[in-house]
Amino acid sequence: MREQLALLRELQNIDLELDQLSGQKNELQAKLDESKEALNKLVGELDKQRAELEDIRKMKSQKQVELQEIHDNLKERKKRLLNVGSTKEYNAVEKEIDALQKSAESAEEEKLKLGEAIESNEEAIKKQEEMTNELRESIAKEEADAESSLVAFDKKINKHEKRTNEARSEVSKRVLYKYDFIRSRRPGIAITAARDGHCTGCFMSLPPQLFIQIQRGETLESCPSCQRILYFWEDAIDENGENA
Repeated sequence: MREQLALLRELQNIDLELDQLSGQKNELQAKLDESKEALNKLVGELDKQRAELEDIRKMKSQKQVELQEIHDNLKERKKRLLNVGSTKEYNAVEKEIDALQKSAESAEEEKLKLGEAIESNEEAIKKQEEMTNELRESIAKEEADAESSLVAFDKKINKHEKRTNEARSEVSKRVLYKYDFIRSRRPGIAITAARDGHCTGCFMSLPPQLFIQIQRGETLESCPSCQRILYFWEDAIDENGENA
């Protein structure tokens, strides 16, 4: 069982390094994804502003057509005013002219406001385009800088995964199942040392008989408190006299 525990310690060290590498890679990728999401949002807003600008331009064109029709009607009414045969008809045509002139003034005012809206939107779109281009260039630089790092992470991760698979192939399925089960419920630590009668994972005191069994290293023992697999700390001392 000492050999199995030694393999588990080695496996855990590899897995912890793999967790760290995967976490760093995911953090870098998440940062890139966040920047891309911000860019997509800006592009979406820009598309919306452009669509709104196009709508306003169409409204202005329609208003221009409407205004031209009013002017044409005014011209026709004024021409007609010269040929009326009675006072009653003259007054009626004059009222029409007054109404058309008011409509023309209103249309001109609306056209002016639409023109101002167009200028305002064009200015906002220009600023949005500048922000979008700046962010796009920044993301391109980030991607270029991150590309080599991501490739390096993948190489290290693949190397660690290979080492993990090799180590796992040497551990019995029963022991491996327990290791995976505990590791999934603890922050990456499934096997820890028992030292001075304590579990170094949760620092709880161990029953004396259990500590003796752990020192013997003949059976697979777990901490009654945190359920982590335990090994006697002296078994992990390397040739330099330091804890492995």
